Amino acid sequence: MTSFTFFVIFVHVSIIFFNACNATARSITTSSKFPAILIFGDSTVDTGNNNYFHTLLKANHYPYGNDFPGHIPTGRFSNGKLVPDFVASMLGLKQSIPPFRDPNLSDHEIQTGVSFASAGSGYDDLTTVVSKSKSGVEPS
Repeated sequence: MTSFTFFVIFVHVSIIFFNACNATARSITTSSKFPAILIFGDSTVDTGNNNYFHTLLKANHYPYGNDFPGHIPTGRFSNGKLVPDFVASMLGLKQSIPPFRDPNLSDHEIQTGVSFASAGSGYDDLTTVVSKSKSGVEPS
């Protein structure tokens, strides 16, 4: 039985490796291959999911993306690539991580890794209240 190893990044937490078959942690220095990278978090790892939500928290405008390949704003809250993009590149998976909400996402992109992160999704309940009130949505 072959083992699948998943690489998951949680924002503000450490980088964690999971081995789905025997649930043993692996070191970043091992030579094992990672088939996919899955990203969960807030604006620090959001690769553009907020472009597809009704929210004021978007980074699909300049000056964001000035140093990104193609010099276009992608929805990343960064001038260029994010940490997940660099990690995926170092692992040999892809050059940049696409947002899960992208309607043009291919099956290959989903199989090799996507970002589920969304700017404004904080651990603090106040983050949600503030973002909802600024976007015109009533807080619950």
